[in-house]
Amino acid sequence: MKKSAWWARMVGLVVGLARPALAAEEPAAVFQATRAEGSLAVDGRLDEPAWATAPVFSSFTQSFPTPGTAPSEKTEVRLVYDDRNLYVGITAHDSQPGSIHRGIGRRDAIPASDVVRVMVDSLRDRTTGYVFAINAGGTLEDGRITDDVNISTDWDAVWEGSSAVTETGWTAELRLPLRLLRFPEVPEQLWGFHVRREIARTHEQLDSVVIPREANALVSRFTELRDMKGLHHGGQLTLTPYLASRLTSQSRLVDPSVDVGLDFQANLTSDLSLTGTINPDFGQVEADRLLVNLGTSELFFPEKRPFFLEGLDLFQPVGSADGRSAQSLFYSRRIGLTTPLLGAVKLTGTVREGVQIGFLDAVVMGSVDPTRAQAIAEGKDPDSLPLDRRYQFHPERPFHFAPNSSLPAEVSAPTNFLAGVVRTELAEGARVGAMVTSVNPLTARCPTGVPAGDPSCTPRGGQGVAADFSFRSRSGAYALLGQVDGSRVSGGPSEGVLLRDGTRLRSGDMGFGTWLKGGKLGGEPWRLTLSYQHASPKLDLTAAGYQPVQNEQEAKAHVEYGYSSGWGPFAELWTGVLASGRWSTDGRGIGLNQSTVLTADGVLPDLSSFYFELGLERGRLDLREIDGAGIAFQRPSFVFGIFQFETDPTKPLSFNFSGYLDRTRDEALTQGQVGYDVTVGLTWRPLPRLQTEFTTGYNATQDGPRWVGDDGQGRILFAQLLPRFLTLTLRQLVVITPRLTLQAYAQLLTGYGHYGPFYSAEAPGGGILRFSDLQMASGDVDDPSFHTSALNVNLVARWEYRLGSTLFLVYSRAQEELPPPPGAVISRSLTPRTLLSGPSSDTVMLKASYAW
Repeated sequence: MKKSAWWARMVGLVVGLARPALAAEEPAAVFQATRAEGSLAVDGRLDEPAWATAPVFSSFTQSFPTPGTAPSEKTEVRLVYDDRNLYVGITAHDSQPGSIHRGIGRRDAIPASDVVRVMVDSLRDRTTGYVFAINAGGTLEDGRITDDVNISTDWDAVWEGSSAVTETGWTAELRLPLRLLRFPEVPEQLWGFHVRREIARTHEQLDSVVIPREANALVSRFTELRDMKGLHHGGQLTLTPYLASRLTSQSRLVDPSVDVGLDFQANLTSDLSLTGTINPDFGQVEADRLLVNLGTSELFFPEKRPFFLEGLDLFQPVGSADGRSAQSLFYSRRIGLTTPLLGAVKLTGTVREGVQIGFLDAVVMGSVDPTRAQAIAEGKDPDSLPLDRRYQFHPERPFHFAPNSSLPAEVSAPTNFLAGVVRTELAEGARVGAMVTSVNPLTARCPTGVPAGDPSCTPRGGQGVAADFSFRSRSGAYALLGQVDGSRVSGGPSEGVLLRDGTRLRSGDMGFGTWLKGGKLGGEPWRLTLSYQHASPKLDLTAAGYQPVQNEQEAKAHVEYGYSSGWGPFAELWTGVLASGRWSTDGRGIGLNQSTVLTADGVLPDLSSFYFELGLERGRLDLREIDGAGIAFQRPSFVFGIFQFETDPTKPLSFNFSGYLDRTRDEALTQGQVGYDVTVGLTWRPLPRLQTEFTTGYNATQDGPRWVGDDGQGRILFAQLLPRFLTLTLRQLVVITPRLTLQAYAQLLTGYGHYGPFYSAEAPGGGILRFSDLQMASGDVDDPSFHTSALNVNLVARWEYRLGSTLFLVYSRAQEELPPPPGAVISRSLTPRTLLSGPSSDTVMLKASYAW
């Protein structure tokens, strides 16, 4: 039996659907490349002799709005190569050259415009690839493709591209260094290759082989690139040292500091590379969004640091585009979160055909202000001592030079983070993998003032292991993805750590988890997605990973009906029904939630898009609301609606709207409560080199009585929480050239949370506490009401003065409001009255890196 036929039959049986797998469409033509004769200048103009003799690929077709039809404009692609580079020349003919959208943006943020995207599957594994994009204004963007369809622009590479508008359209010229790509050592290369052109004014998506939006396939549909012979990756070492100087002003004290560091990359083989960093400085990275978390689960923050973004896709769970999964073994934001990163190395690539590996090891280590640390150890007030303005060498941070007074009085123990992954292709569309993580403190360092060896301060670590799989039919319509994982806790205090749901984790405890997703995920008009996840009470992947909840299982089913190629007045429309349920996994099988949701999302002919949900949440219980008690507390049932709308992003002025509205059902204490959350965003592009984004959000949601503590007499206290939050965010971009950009970011968050009236209840014998068990609290109760406001400002000038070498000038400011005095009445105003008089930190940084 042929491999493809075997695989299509197996997926049909596993997923349990009667309809057979669809056959992939055969490409109409292939790409061909020729060796370059002479040098090529990457100037966007295809005027060298090598371009005139190169084979031309022009068999493009529409994938949107009408798949399979002829494009309105002609596109030609030419490919030439030499021992070091692959050159791509694209001629985008246009009958209305004056209407070409050529907005200029910062690197990796191409504005809505005329764009060409070059996608390369150099391993020809039909699952992973690279994408290099350039628009008519010359802005570059790159990324990695994983799991056939997931594109992440977090990956950054050093390559060149230029574009030019002509009398008959526009042209693009790309130079892709072969060292960026992984490919086998064979006499003649056979790669997967794809080119996509997007025409802004007509909203057309033209592809070198048709890939409808409903296909749930991308890399597996690529056509072939042939005729590249005699390519050798060769060993190559790239070094990028940097020097960063800072002036930080805090509490009227200016702290100058200097950091030096090094990034390096070594190509060990044609498809295996080693990257590393020593004392990385991420001061040029935009600050995280200001958020207030009133829930009982950890928030997820996307990775922004360049070193961790490189090759990050290999460490992410299968089927995850951004690493946000309920059971992620590796969450890179754990590294360097509270303790500086001293250094890290990462090995990624292919060790044999169809086998990919990834290995990462990082060490975090920090130093303390010796004067303040000694004062705390002796029970003295460190603020009563003179500041230690000495510059001393600290072995824990050997490449950081700053006055002792700028260092903290306490740091966590030096810790090693390790992650390893291997994935192999069993057959076309069938992959399995394994991953391990380990977090190990390097010393038994105790916090300042705690005797060494005290069991209460033993540093805590943990290990995780997982096996994953991804089975896809050749068309991509049918798929089955999943993961089985386990964890082990190491170290920590002898009494263990008490989790919010009442589970106590001690050193040596192990947990188990799994998740599955499968069904008919692509095609039309019907789709069916089934998913299930299970986390045992003692599953704890948070030492190195991201796991928002444990002691929970969830089952979902989502049925959709629609078309991606036009349905009535819509260019694309999908409607569906989503049903889900959650239960505890601690042996009690407590039902935590049941929901039914109607969904709809679509695209209008003018490229405006919308998304809509109307649902009912009922039977809600929360095991984590009463911290550490193991009691399932009732949450109100409610009906809700979600509506999101975004106008055509190619217009000079566009906006987006996101609205949420809910109403609790008539239950005790929650009758008729209405909550809402509204966000409105505006994007203005008056000139190709200028872009302004402004977003405002107002949150007024509520969720019935919340736990606030106990009364000291064995009764649990609750209170109604009325929260109100306002956020204002501004992003301003000025592009002088594609390599010289100025960017400003500012966010203001202000809000309050008012608690009251207060209720009390005794701990239930059956482990479930309902609203009917609550009574009005008597006596004095501590009021946890709060008011908050904070401001983040980030100004960045970025100049890539040489390919791969950059100069950053950064100003940042972080400020919080003054805390209210004891006993003060908490304001219910959204005005940040004491913000400007509150504590602040201002930093000016100059950072230069040089690559060779």
